[in-house]
Amino acid sequence: MDLNSWTPDDNARRFATLIATASAVFTFLALWLGTGWNPLLALLLAAVDAVIVWLVARAALRVYFRR
Repeated sequence: MDLNSWTPDDNARRFATLIATASAVFTFLALWLGTGWNPLLALLLAAVDAVIVWLVARAALRVYFRR
């Protein structure tokens, strides 16, 4: 795999996925183990969190990588 051939959009998408996944795992564990929520409700909110974080992170990273 040639990492230099990635476009700024590829980089933004991949890094946003990494950030959103980490955020979702943290949110899930915090809600489930930290506050004692039902695991399914915590998983649902973690998925919503991942989508929101992915959208924001991708937009910010696209601007950053296009410089």
